[in-house]
Amino acid sequence: MEVILTHELTDFDAFASAVAAQKLYPGAEIVFGRRVAPALRDYLALHRDRFRTLRYTDIDQRAVTRVILVDHRRKSRLGVFGGILQRLEAGDETLDVHLFDHHPAVGPDDVVGSYELVEAVGSATTLLVERIKALGLAVDVEEATLFALGIYADTGSLTYASTSGRDARAVGWLLDQGGRLKTVNRYLRPAFTASQRELIKRVLTAVETHDFAGAAVGIACVKLDKMVGGLAEITTAVAGFDDHLALFVFYDIGDKQVQVVARGTSPVVNVGERLAPLGGGGHAGAAAANVKGACAAELIDRLVRGFKAEPPKPRRVDDVMSRLVRTIAPDTPLVELSHSLRVWRHTGVPVVRDGGVVGIVSRRDVERAEADGRMHLPVSSCMSRPVHTTRPDASLEDALREMERHNVGRLPVLDGARLVGILTRSDVRGVLYGPSPERDALSTSA
Repeated sequence: MEVILTHELTDFDAFASAVAAQKLYPGAEIVFGRRVAPALRDYLALHRDRFRTLRYTDIDQRAVTRVILVDHRRKSRLGVFGGILQRLEAGDETLDVHLFDHHPAVGPDDVVGSYELVEAVGSATTLLVERIKALGLAVDVEEATLFALGIYADTGSLTYASTSGRDARAVGWLLDQGGRLKTVNRYLRPAFTASQRELIKRVLTAVETHDFAGAAVGIACVKLDKMVGGLAEITTAVAGFDDHLALFVFYDIGDKQVQVVARGTSPVVNVGERLAPLGGGGHAGAAAANVKGACAAELIDRLVRGFKAEPPKPRRVDDVMSRLVRTIAPDTPLVELSHSLRVWRHTGVPVVRDGGVVGIVSRRDVERAEADGRMHLPVSSCMSRPVHTTRPDASLEDALREMERHNVGRLPVLDGARLVGILTRSDVRGVLYGPSPERDALSTSA
């Protein structure tokens, strides 16, 4: 018997990976553990007869000859498949294992397979879709939609930091095969019940901000009398309102267990790596841990100590700012400034008097003055005040929010009262999109 297994609390990426694996291994049976994510359960209510599955109680684990493991490779997450785990630990040579996963290795807890396809993409489904495409296998509309749903669910609709171009290309191919985005959206945007909406409010209220080396991380702890469905979706919804680089929510469920769900919005904080010491799994943008018989306060303390011992390394302003700063005096005629901006290829400069920044003037300010016939006036007549500034040790995220909040294209960087650099739109775009010849040539323009 060949079986396709995935992790407990099967989600869309896990199930889509399993169905895709079945196309590569037509004789294998998809076998679920105890739990299925609520959104997937709703999907299966309509599609159960289309995609056949078995429960773990339906199989004899001693009779399995091959395990196709998708979307995880952790021995500790085999859960109810203890018979298979025992055979793996005993080195049973009659049990063959094939792996398809996109999570990073964790060491001794990793299952080892005779065939392994483990690569850093945003979704395990992507790896299998690529194999299906390469082999020229046919994919029908319902399969294409399910596979797209799996990729979208595990990449935050292609927005998580762990998303790769391969994920996007796989989705593009699936849409060419007839995948229905309308159906994808139906299951990606669950309708929350009244109790779930109330829990979202509770989590939002409970979130506390922790600053780890300039990285803002949100941590919340919420006490629940019993398990509530859709904790992953609830955490995702809260993260959408949140302004942190990562959010960790500890759902303290009675005296039985603590369910930890984490979402990351920046590569600075890899939530999968941060939850690994708590027994969790996942990737940079989404991770979870289910810790039985644990104290939520102790788990939070372990998480915080981990952050303090190995703090994130967010980019700082002085990592990317331009240190060569052209300045202009407030009494300089605008006509002279216009010429200087063209020569310097700048779109704006700080206005400095006696070593202090007193204003900012942009090319747009000069163009307005020229249209009004005011080019004979000094720079001080059209410079912007007050001046929004930043510090060299400020995080790049904070500086970017400052630029967005005030809709400005450049921030003078002050060390005390001393001007030590300038951060421009081009500098920030260089981080967001990578270097380019044009950006390097105009590194101090905005």
